[in-house]
Amino acid sequence: MRWEDQVGANVRRLRKAAGLSQEALADRAGMSMRYLAGLERGEENPTVTYLVKLANALDVSPAAFFEQA
Repeated sequence: MRWEDQVGANVRRLRKAAGLSQEALADRAGMSMRYLAGLERGEENPTVTYLVKLANALDVSPAAFFEQA
């Protein structure tokens, strides 16, 4: 699996586990919902800054996005 796909799948999994919509998570993380949707689909290559924003919004470590299922 490509890393972009792995990160996107983990963002989606963690978002759903937190009971958040894409819109709610994007708002909490200070990013557009369109960007978040693309990230979850593996179409975006997020910067460390965006990974940290998402991690803070989900209350997880940025390393959680790289876990292999």
